[in-house]
Amino acid sequence: MKFLVSVFLSITLSLSLALSVQAQQQNTDQSAQLQEIEQLLRQNPEVIPSVLDSLKSYIENKAAAQKRSAEHGAWLLENDDTHPWFGAKESALEIVVFTDYDCPYCKRLEPHLQKLVSEYEQLKVINIMTPLRQGEVEGGKLNPAGYALNVWQNQPKQFAEVHELLYAKSGLHTQRSLEQIARRTGTRSQLQSVNATPTILKRNYQVFRDFGLNGTPAMIIGGRIIPGYVEYADLEKVVVEALEQAPSN
Repeated sequence: MKFLVSVFLSITLSLSLALSVQAQQQNTDQSAQLQEIEQLLRQNPEVIPSVLDSLKSYIENKAAAQKRSAEHGAWLLENDDTHPWFGAKESALEIVVFTDYDCPYCKRLEPHLQKLVSEYEQLKVINIMTPLRQGEVEGGKLNPAGYALNVWQNQPKQFAEVHELLYAKSGLHTQRSLEQIARRTGTRSQLQSVNATPTILKRNYQVFRDFGLNGTPAMIIGGRIIPGYVEYADLEKVVVEALEQAPSN
């Protein structure tokens, strides 16, 4: 027993020393960076006003982002019955993606998201339907986002196939294209705007605007906003960095 206690104390002390050294190294690095910044500003005083403005803007944007996250975090992250998602239910990191089935860049991004989930089992992708391209399809009253939300809520077992087929079509959807998908997947009853679908889309638009976004796709990963399409390699780097910073369960 004394031996085990001794080993435990030794391990605990080693971990404490390692953490202390790491913290000291971080403080040393930051101190060196601050000294370098101060020296550069003294050597180039003409840039001080612009640097100060940039710093103030950064602080203001960070505060605004924290406020938006507080206001909309529950809506985005705690609504599995509302927003279609795939990946790990108990996740280490969520990728919130504002998407539109009529958006060509959203169609290109979707395979990247599917690949990420297959390679990183701790990820969860949450789709926030934001149909910017068209409110109503040609020849009908329902857009693809509304149809998909109806399927998610009422026929969830068919959603994955519907989701894939909606992205697979090139160009804008029409009533005919939606009907073809609905017949193929046995979801024709979902081609009517029912339940809370209009309310969901309205709230999604509001959140989209509050985050200052202008187009789809747009993602929020670990608190970082990424507007526009991103190639897989660049997206993976962001995800890996966010996973490293994510708190462990």
